[in-house]
Amino acid sequence: MSGEIANYQIVEALTDLVKDKGLNQEDVVETLKHALLVAVRKRYGTTDNVEIEINPETGLLKIVAKKKVVTKVSDPATEIAKSEAKKIKPDVRVGDIVEVELNPADFGRNAILSAKQSLLQKIRETEREIIYNDFRHKQNEIISGVVSRVERGNIIVNVGRTEAILPRSEQIPDEHLPIGKTIRAYVKEVKRDSKGPQIVLSRRAPEFVKKLFEFEVPEVYEGRVQIYSVAREAGERTKIAVYSTDDRIDPVGACVGLKGTRVQAVVKELSNEKIDIIPFSPDPEEFIKRALAPAEVLETYIQPEEHKIVVIVPDDQLSVAIGKGGINARLAARLVKWRLTIFGEQQYKSSIIPIEELDILTPEQIEGLKKFEIDTVQKLVRMKRELLQSIPEIGDDAEKILLEARKKIDEVEAEKAFVTKDRLLEDIIGGEDSKKVKPFASIESPQGGEQSDEGK
Repeated sequence: MSGEIANYQIVEALTDLVKDKGLNQEDVVETLKHALLVAVRKRYGTTDNVEIEINPETGLLKIVAKKKVVTKVSDPATEIAKSEAKKIKPDVRVGDIVEVELNPADFGRNAILSAKQSLLQKIRETEREIIYNDFRHKQNEIISGVVSRVERGNIIVNVGRTEAILPRSEQIPDEHLPIGKTIRAYVKEVKRDSKGPQIVLSRRAPEFVKKLFEFEVPEVYEGRVQIYSVAREAGERTKIAVYSTDDRIDPVGACVGLKGTRVQAVVKELSNEKIDIIPFSPDPEEFIKRALAPAEVLETYIQPEEHKIVVIVPDDQLSVAIGKGGINARLAARLVKWRLTIFGEQQYKSSIIPIEELDILTPEQIEGLKKFEIDTVQKLVRMKRELLQSIPEIGDDAEKILLEARKKIDEVEAEKAFVTKDRLLEDIIGGEDSKKVKPFASIESPQGGEQSDEGK
């Protein structure tokens, strides 16, 4: 009877594990077999002659040791006396092999506890691996969870079969997420850890906004509207640049939705963060004009070798173009992925430097430049080195002249203009990911055109 009870309990436990933990039944059975073999080895010293049969459907648990029939037993683990063997098989002879059923209760309490620990350890490892593989496929996607507690400023989120962490650094500043609240977050990283998979969430990453638009806007999810880039300062403002691969779709209108319903759903998820949706342009000068809205842009000058755009705005709109604390200009620069310098109209006029004031130039070189209508240092720095080199009076001095001209302009801009000095922008421009981004000149028309990966 005790053996039957033990069998029933084991099968019940197996059923619970498979059902509650979502584990593979075959894996659990094999793990139990291994744990029982460990117990047998501790009790009898060997498992070479032992077979274990488990049927979770019928409740059968059978541990059988194949023993040789002998007159005098010298090794109880592998031998059985003839008198005992006759109880199993009446016509047995010395030298025969008989199957002896072992009772788990005979292994001893310590052996059973050891088997149990081995089983539980293996089950924990299997469960961790299943959870890791499950969430590894959800990396770079959005998942939902319930806030369960706060530890040292980090929010622990129940995401079903496990918990994830929303670090303080990945939270939206000043956002209140009470315990019990259901939230959505971006799966930034899934790592293996000795205590189980570590799932790192983010509500601060620009990618979170991109994924929210994929969720709320069917045209984005289907790929008919593409998000070229996202620039964000969490809790304050986000700018996204979009274009359509279908002439019939207005990309901005699709993202805004009827009466603003789609964008408002994203805004609500982001605790009322402001969102600007901007139509992408493959022309960087046109793109920066759109990105700086609502400020009006009078003129733009591109300096390709420095990956910089100089923007001139009306004096009364300078503060609008820059934004509070420089946020509008920083986000526009990240969105377009070019360095940005902003002048008010009068500031720019007062910053103009005649070419004669660049001490490195000889009179002959000045005359040579003026032949090509290059009469200011500002015009000089916008020249490509190869073109400057082709001017006979300049020749091999081109690089040296450009360096001095840029130094002079940098001094003026530092004094009179707003210059984007932003680590994230530099990461976008100079990082490995940005090297994969095609120059604007080679990006095809947005309709059916190519797009770059979002700058991180």
